[in-house]
Amino acid sequence: MSTRYLESLFNPESIVVVGASERPGNLGGIVLGNLLDGKFPGRLAVVNRKGYKRVYGVACQAKISDLGFVPDLAIVCTPPITVPRVIRRLGEQGVRTAIVMTGGMSRTHSKSGKPLMYSVRDAARKTGLRVLGPNTIGLMVPGRRLNATYAHMNALPGRVAFVGQSGTIASSVIDWAVARGVGFSYFLTLGDGMDIGHEDLIDYLAQDTQTRAILLHMENIPNPGGFMSAVRVASRTKPVIAVKSGRVPESEWVPHVLPAGLKRSDPIYDAMLKRAGVLRVDGLGQMFDALETLTRMRPLRRESLAIMANGVGPGVMAVDRLADLGGEMAELSEQSISSLAEILPPYWTRKNPIDLNYDATPEIYAQAVKILAKDRNVANLLVMYAPTLTGNSLEIANAVVEAARGTQLNVFTCWLGQSTVMDSRDAFYKAGVPSFFNPEKAVMAFMQHVRHQRVQRLLTETPESFTDHFADHSGTRELVTRALKQKRRYLTNQEARRVVQEYGLSTLNTLYCDDVEEVLQVFSIDRRPVDITILHQEVCHPFMDLTPAQCRYKGTVKKVNSEQAIIDGCRFLMDEYLKHFPDSGFLGFSVQHSYQHIGGIEFSVGITRDETYGPLVVCGAAGAQINIMSDRQIALPPLNMVLARELLGRTYMYKLLEEYSLRPEEDIRAVCETLVTLSQIAIDMPEIRGLEISPLLFNDNGAVAVNVAIDLDEKPGQPIIQPYPRELEERVVLPKSGREVIIRPVLAEDEPAHRAFHEHQSPESIRYRFFQYRKHFSHEDVAQMVQIDYDREMVFIANAQREDGQGEETLGTVRTWTDADNLRCEFAVMVDDRMKGEGLGIRLMQKMIEYCRARGTVEMVGDVLPDNLPMLQLAEHLGFEIKYNNEEDVMDLRLVLNEPTSQWQKERLQRKA
Repeated sequence: MSTRYLESLFNPESIVVVGASERPGNLGGIVLGNLLDGKFPGRLAVVNRKGYKRVYGVACQAKISDLGFVPDLAIVCTPPITVPRVIRRLGEQGVRTAIVMTGGMSRTHSKSGKPLMYSVRDAARKTGLRVLGPNTIGLMVPGRRLNATYAHMNALPGRVAFVGQSGTIASSVIDWAVARGVGFSYFLTLGDGMDIGHEDLIDYLAQDTQTRAILLHMENIPNPGGFMSAVRVASRTKPVIAVKSGRVPESEWVPHVLPAGLKRSDPIYDAMLKRAGVLRVDGLGQMFDALETLTRMRPLRRESLAIMANGVGPGVMAVDRLADLGGEMAELSEQSISSLAEILPPYWTRKNPIDLNYDATPEIYAQAVKILAKDRNVANLLVMYAPTLTGNSLEIANAVVEAARGTQLNVFTCWLGQSTVMDSRDAFYKAGVPSFFNPEKAVMAFMQHVRHQRVQRLLTETPESFTDHFADHSGTRELVTRALKQKRRYLTNQEARRVVQEYGLSTLNTLYCDDVEEVLQVFSIDRRPVDITILHQEVCHPFMDLTPAQCRYKGTVKKVNSEQAIIDGCRFLMDEYLKHFPDSGFLGFSVQHSYQHIGGIEFSVGITRDETYGPLVVCGAAGAQINIMSDRQIALPPLNMVLARELLGRTYMYKLLEEYSLRPEEDIRAVCETLVTLSQIAIDMPEIRGLEISPLLFNDNGAVAVNVAIDLDEKPGQPIIQPYPRELEERVVLPKSGREVIIRPVLAEDEPAHRAFHEHQSPESIRYRFFQYRKHFSHEDVAQMVQIDYDREMVFIANAQREDGQGEETLGTVRTWTDADNLRCEFAVMVDDRMKGEGLGIRLMQKMIEYCRARGTVEMVGDVLPDNLPMLQLAEHLGFEIKYNNEEDVMDLRLVLNEPTSQWQKERLQRKA
């Protein structure tokens, strides 16, 4: 994950095309032609071992070493077997970036037997050369007249970046975009992605001021951790829209080894993109439709939609599509209905959708828009028009644009037809109003906007505190360690119950017996009906993949109420066990009293692990196998209560819980608490490969785990989203007041205390921290401060018990933002005005310096107002270099944490200095 040398890729001043010739169909010749046709303003050269003097008028050399200069970018179009050698020589000559367009390298092998693309990667790494590809269409930067591709046409300049994976898909995207007037800031494909990956490009584009939105086409994500970290940062500042192809096993280019409990890999990608704040769409058409609404419409104040058209039919079609997609119709106010009645025929329906009648004039359209603009219930309006003999399409379009101008309405349009409405669509495009060809596409694009806003909202929701991040779970650690030492890859049923109990989950009271005689002894104590389950090694593993015959296996007998029934029941269970699982070691029986006052809707929840994407939390229906698989939803840990409820809300069982539970809110909360706990288990105990609770039922105290199964793996599974770093917590005692303070990383749940901390500071302290006076901090402001990616940011807070004993308060905070290359971090620190003289500021700064130094960050920088003398004194004490910045009128602070380890790091730091 690095933006190293990407500036040379995206903004080269000189380019060499290796392998170009004037032979018809020559790949390098095509690329060189595109560079010339695009009028690339920099220096061009060609290398071809056949020793041409010129290729299409561009000077050619036989060897790379004969160029006489070091180009910023090399484009390699030579046969596959030659590419590793070419890459090595380019790196040795000091070239920083290369685009390898040669295809087939994943299917052409070297002498070692590995595909040649790995040889390209290894050759590049030896010299630090960055490589885009192999098998890439290349790169376009239209605003800089750079077309380094073999595409059949040039892209228009614009402010949208496209990062694809397939060259053929990319070619069609260019064609599509030109036809729709969509321009690009950058346009490229990764190809095999041996070096430069999605995460590198997203990091670069997130910081690029010329890029307003990022479009992604992906077939796979080789580095999911880096991808998640990069895209979560990018999606907070600009829309990221993704198409992920290969949704079913038949279309996967590289078959995905599925984790236990899942039948398809696509839900994993869905969970990733949703968690990252990315809008996932089903195809290229939806991608560009969503781009229309996301870049041309304001953020939605409401999610409901008002619809009007010059006829009933289009409105009905739009409403049907809205209902299919789970949308909501806006309810018109009485004032709007009365006002519309004055301009519409007496027989109009007096409700949404609004039928303006087939003969509606531009004035009628304009008046209706203005009436709805005054309605507080209406925030979004779809205006439709079907061609008629009496109407003028362009005049009506202009009237709608003019009426909507200056209002708070989000207006988008659907002008049905083709030949007679094209000028109207052009008028909407020029006015920045999204316009679509049919009602279904218009409503789908609107709902994409709704979906994007929902996933964005998940990034800033304030979760309530539930999981105890500071609890001790040494008992579980001992159980897991002992089992692995015994070479067991599972925990027994009894051990699995102890694990979830230690994490605070309730389980059904269960007794364990080695044989039938012990079962009889248990029954004889109070002679109440019991349920008996046979235990063996196979059923200790979660998410069992049963054969059709094993699906008929009966492992439990219920409501047994006599000695003879117990003997017969245990004999039956032994027969079933030996019939279906003859090779599975016998482990005894579990006995539960039949009536323990639990019941209700049955859930199946747990943890599974993907080899690439790490642990996953699953939730859905329990019961028949077909119900479980069709309803199972997944999410990435770590979870909080907001994310857990979103996961639960995707299941069919959630709807049943809402409708049929006697205590829906209590039961919903109980399931969410269980999901958050499972997430914490996955993080705390990475050797747990899978955990299944099935069923999860309910009693008066919450959720109850009836059956629990856990299996293990010596190789720990790490989540792709960095969890809360508990190891960084420490407690200190303030020397002046004697108060005990815990210094720890910030949590999303800290938002209320964090807001109170900022709002209680003096105006001067606020000015020193934010370089301006601020009285109030919005939810969005503070959410950005506390909901961080621990891989990119770090915030340490100092919390202590309030003096009135009512919970904790925040007394100080220090934060750093680190660039994608871990070269430089920018810091900011603030301490409560009441803490003067306690040394809390220096303690927070020392902790942050220690942390950044340990993670290999090269230097720490910050800006301080010239009159902020306490901070300047602190910085001097800590060894910062302090310089006055005349342009910004601030003091620049710089502290070297580690020495640069490579030349590119030195160059980057010098350029930023």
